[in-house]
Amino acid sequence: MQKIKMNAYYLGVLVCLVILVIAGSYVVYDTYLPPYLLNQNQSQDPGRPLLPTPFNTAPVQPVTSAVPVSPTQEMGSVCNPQAALRFPVPVDTSIPIQDPMPGIRYTLNESASGRTIVLGKGDIFEINLMFAPGLPFHWIFSVSGCGLEMVNDGKYISGDDYWNASGHYRARYRAVSPGNSILNGKLVITPEEESGYPRFNLTVIVK
Repeated sequence: MQKIKMNAYYLGVLVCLVILVIAGSYVVYDTYLPPYLLNQNQSQDPGRPLLPTPFNTAPVQPVTSAVPVSPTQEMGSVCNPQAALRFPVPVDTSIPIQDPMPGIRYTLNESASGRTIVLGKGDIFEINLMFAPGLPFHWIFSVSGCGLEMVNDGKYISGDDYWNASGHYRARYRAVSPGNSILNGKLVITPEEESGYPRFNLTVIVK
């Protein structure tokens, strides 16, 4: 008799669990499945696969291309910095390259690579870079854009003996007219070499 009561108890628990599972499935099905999909599922032929509900997309409006405005455009007339690639030649060799030159606005070294400087007409800046003396490497610079001329450039060696010698390359440029210029330097053996390393890049804005 007690065994029959236990079986009836377990059977009742099982029936309750089944009812809870069915009720929970209905709630989840009704909550997360949109009503329009329920109606569609009921109206379709059971033998056919369920098709997605078609929707209408809004017409795509053409995007008006905006002309990018550079924050530097108000600083002077802008010429194409990719045009007029040239290798400027010195215009003043009266001061030896190893001697200081008066009136230098900026003196830059390797740490200034990637920077942008702003000059006024007539300002002069100089670039000082290192190289290993005794090796066939040397710095060459190209300038694109407008607004700059090379005052002078060259290399010199400092140090007491071969083991303590240091090689220096120096180039000085003068701002002559408003515009933007990009300087690209590389340490190479021949000027035709493309993969020179290290490199030095500088953007110059002349107001």
